[in-house]
Amino acid sequence: MLKSCIQCGKLFEDYIDKYSLCPDCRKNEEAMLRDVKDYLWVNPGATEAKLWELFGATHKQIMKWLREQRIEVTPGSAIKLTCQRCGSMITTGKYCKDCANKVANNMHELQMSLMPHEERNIFSMVIDKKMARNGSMHFLQNADDHRKDHKPKKDT
Repeated sequence: MLKSCIQCGKLFEDYIDKYSLCPDCRKNEEAMLRDVKDYLWVNPGATEAKLWELFGATHKQIMKWLREQRIEVTPGSAIKLTCQRCGSMITTGKYCKDCANKVANNMHELQMSLMPHEERNIFSMVIDKKMARNGSMHFLQNADDHRKDHKPKKDT
C-alpha cells in the first residue's frame, strides 16, 4: 500500500498497513525515543515542556509512547493518563490492570466460542489429585484418551 508520511509528506510503501511514518521519520523518532528514555532514566519526573525543549518531543509523541508502554509517567506527574475502558488513572498503556484482565478474558472467551467444540477439549486442563501432590498437570485431549503411564488402582 502506498502511503504519505504524516510528518514529512514523503511517499512510502507499507505492505502490512502498520505505519504512518516513512522509514526515515521512524528512524528519527526511534532515536529521539532512545534519547528521551535515557534522559528520563537519569531525571525521573521531567516535564513534558523539558522534553520538548531538549529533544523536540511533541505531546502527541509522548502520549503515543505512553500508550505503547515505551515510557511511563511517574506518580504526581502533570501528564494524566487514563484507562480507555474505565477512566481510572494509569502510568502507562491503554488499560488499568483490572480492565486489561477483563479484556484478555473476553478475548479468550470469544476465541473459545469460535473454536469447534472438538478442539476446545485440547485446551482443557485437568489436575489429577495424585498428580497435584507432585505438582504436575496433564492435558486432557479427549475423554477416551488415557495416559500411557497411568495404571489403574489394584483392589486390596
